[in-house]
Parts: sequence; structure tokens; C-alpha cells
Amino acid sequence: MSGPFSLHKKNTLENWVLFLVFLGSFLFFIIQPPLYSPDTYSYLRADISRFPGYIIYLRSLQYVFGSNLGIAAVAGHLLFGFIAIYILFKNCSSFFKLSVFFRAILIGVLLFPYFYPIEIAVNLTSEGIAYPLYLLFISFTIDFIYRNQDGKIFHLCIAFIVLVLTRGQFIVAAPIVALLYLLKMKRDVLKRKYLLYLIIFLVLPVITGTLDRTYRKVFYGFFETTPYSYVNAITLPLFVSEKENAGYIKNKDHRNIFLLSHHRIDSMGLLNSKIKGSYKAKYKVFHNNFPKICNQNIHDYGKAYYRDIGVIPPMDSFKIEEACKKMFPVLISKNFKEWSAIYLTGIIHGFKSVFILFFVIVLAVVSFWRTIKRFRPKSSFIFFATLLILSNAMVVGIASHSIMRYLFYNYFLGLLIIIILLKKILPEHES
Repeated sequence: MSGPFSLHKKNTLENWVLFLVFLGSFLFFIIQPPLYSPDTYSYLRADISRFPGYIIYLRSLQYVFGSNLGIAAVAGHLLFGFIAIYILFKNCSSFFKLSVFFRAILIGVLLFPYFYPIEIAVNLTSEGIAYPLYLLFISFTIDFIYRNQDGKIFHLCIAFIVLVLTRGQFIVAAPIVALLYLLKMKRDVLKRKYLLYLIIFLVLPVITGTLDRTYRKVFYGFFETTPYSYVNAITLPLFVSEKENAGYIKNKDHRNIFLLSHHRIDSMGLLNSKIKGSYKAKYKVFHNNFPKICNQNIHDYGKAYYRDIGVIPPMDSFKIEEACKKMFPVLISKNFKEWSAIYLTGIIHGFKSVFILFFVIVLAVVSFWRTIKRFRPKSSFIFFATLLILSNAMVVGIASHSIMRYLFYNYFLGLLIIIILLKKILPEHES
């Protein structure tokens, strides 16, 4: 491809099939009623606790289309998504030399998130634009790392920045690309051009964080990051905590918030110590009641506590975020065994099986070793893909609960790994 959005002139029949698939999908979803959720309204209100990407998207459409916001947002999800799917699909098809059979499976997996149960097209939430951005980020990474298209570093950086400003869970993707690039260049990485590229990847998270703070300074008057990360992350430590842990929390306000939150979930039987059975059973209770422990408990009650002592909104959001940040390491250190066990159980839940998780970890280790010895496209891509899969699962496990809504982004990477492995065993499938 000569440009990030150029269309292929080859495979005319394939392009017609793709066009019909996209057209049929567009017509199917555009007639579905848009799904408004509490998340949707928080973006429309431009809540200070939300990342700016989807706020700007929804509010811009609302300004232009008014009462037709829903259908405009769905159309935007679909058009942007299909463009990104097309670009990645074409890139992977040629790079991995996929047969018609594997191409058909790949397009099916790429389209899967638009259907039930995720429904990112009709759900007015950030996944609608985060998914296409992630696909573009991966496609541009393939171009830059494996096709040696240095100019794509600009597209890669833009895709990463907008992606992280929409879904902060992908902040680790740039350091992973930096590691892959380091393994590729090895001794040459100290040369001026290559070193510059490496530095760019390493500072991308800093640039993105600064832009996030700048957005909040311009629109809210506070040069602060999105105040919801530790509010989410404290949920599991709070679930496994004991009342006695309050003695290790030095700040009086933090201690009071902990005791209030602990008492509330204790009264609802939502503490790890109150649940009998295996860690799987304990995690299931945590998983099913995450909003009650987090959003409807420490977040809402914590902000109310600060308002009661005179903290004016939106500073209450920053104060509860700061409180959770300070309590987070304390509660983990005092309940590390239970926290780590349920955390690992959550990651396993996301992978659906401990055997799948173990398989991915083994693939990551083996591909890493092979990539160190010699940088080859297939083994290094497996290493890259497994790192993205594992890191996202680990970040989601810390920050939230392992639901499909946060994990579906990497399903196509899992498929590509399987295809690479199968093509070694079944070379006749190569086109």
C-alpha cells in the first residue's frame, strides 16, 4: 500500500466480496436502535473521569447532527471500523500469504465484535472507535517493523496517541513495539536514525499522558490525568481486604473512606472472607458485582465524603483517585496471597482456560528466545502478539474484571498465531 488508506487493485473478486459483506453489515446494523448506557451519558456529559477521545467524538456528532446523534454515531463506528478492518485484512493477507480459507476466517473474526454479545457498532461506547484505532495501530506496526516503511511511524504514532486517549488500557502497546524494534535492530539501534525511532516509541506514553493532562487543563482547569484508573484498580484489593487493614492507612480521610467502603460491601456479603468455596467461586462473585464494589461504592461514596468535608467538584474526583492510589499498595501488601490468587483466577477467566493461558505464555517464552537468536518475521510476530495479549489481560485484571468487552481486541491476533503455527504443519494451505 502506498498510503495508509489506499485500496488494492488486485483480487477484484475478493474486493467485491468484501464490499458486499461490509454493505450488508452496514445495512443490518444501521437499522438497529442505538444502545445508550450509563457510559454513553457520562461521555455526553463530558465527565472529568472519562478519557477525551470518545467525548470529543460524541460531542462533535451531537453538535452537528443534534437529535440524530445515535444513528450518526453508529454510522461513524461502522464506516471507520470497516476501513480499519479492510486495511488490516489486506495487510495481513499479503504479509502472511493467507489462503482463501484463512482469509475468510480472519474477516469473520475481525467482524465478530460488531455482533452480539459485544455489539460495538450500536453500543455508544468508546469501543466503537477504539477497536478500529487498535487495528490501524497493528497494521502500521507491521508496515514499519516488517515492511521497513519508515514513513509509517507517523501513522503509527497518531493511531497510538488517539487510541490511548480513547482507551487508556493500551498504554503498554508502545513499549512493546519498542522492545520488538530493539530486538530487530540489536547492535544497529545505536545508530542515529534507529535510536531516534526507539526513543519515539519510549516517549509516546509520556506524550499521550501530557496530552490527556492538557485536555483536562483546557476544559476543566486541572492539569491532571484521567481520575478513574486507581478507583478501578482498588476494587480487587478492597474485595480481599480486612477491616484491620485500616490501621496501616495513615491518612485520616483515606482511612475513613476505606472503613465506609469496607463496611458497605461487608453488609452486602461482597468480601472475599465472606465467600466460601474455591478461588474460582470467589472470583465469580467479584466479577458479577464489580460495579457494586467500585462505581456504586468507593467511587460514589468517596466523592460524597469529600464533598461533605468541603471539597468542591470536580476536585472530589481527583481526591478519591488520590485516596485509592495511596490505599492500593497498602491493601495489596497486607492481603497479597488472596489478591494474587484472585487476580490470577481473573486472568484465567479471561482466557477461558488455564491451558490456553499456559499455552500463550509458553509461546511467548519460546518465540522470545527464537527472536533473540534471530529476528524472523513469524517467530517475532508471535512474540509481539503474545505480549499484546498477555499485557492487555494483565492490565485489565488489575484495573477491572476480565470481561469480553475489554479483551476482544486481541482475538484476531490469537487467530493469526494459530494460522502461523498451522501453516508450519500444513504448508499446502499457503497461497
